Amino acid sequence: MELIPVLPHFQAALNLTAALFLWAGFRAIRRRDLQTHRKRMAAAVLVSAIFLVSYLIYHAAVGNVKFAGEGWIRPVYFTILISHVALAAVSLPMIFLTLRRAPWQLLVSTCDPHRRIARLTWPVWMYVSISGLVVYVLAFHLYPPAVG
Repeated sequence: MELIPVLPHFQAALNLTAALFLWAGFRAIRRRDLQTHRKRMAAAVLVSAIFLVSYLIYHAAVGNVKFAGEGWIRPVYFTILISHVALAAVSLPMIFLTLRRAPWQLLVSTCDPHRRIARLTWPVWMYVSISGLVVYVLAFHLYPPAVG
């Protein structure tokens, strides 16, 4: 089996997994469970990094995939895609900054710098993960590209 055609499906699974880890990390911090929060957010970072590598491999091999939808769905799709790509580009430095400001020792008394940037980073990252799934469903299932 060739790897490249499978990558969009793999990437969708990674996007879903990242969103689930983000949600679980959010729930953990709301319960003030710092250790679980750290583990879930570290998992979200790892899954997102794997996604980025597979995304770059896929697009280096395939280039751009033409969206096959016609009519009203085209502006809807491209609006979602453009916002997804723009926020994905913005989210990467935000994620790095959020990680850099995280209190890495359990006994650190303040995590205010981390909390301030995380309140911006988390919704952007979650949007990127979910909108990536929407783009995938539209481009590969509802309006699949012509084969051949």
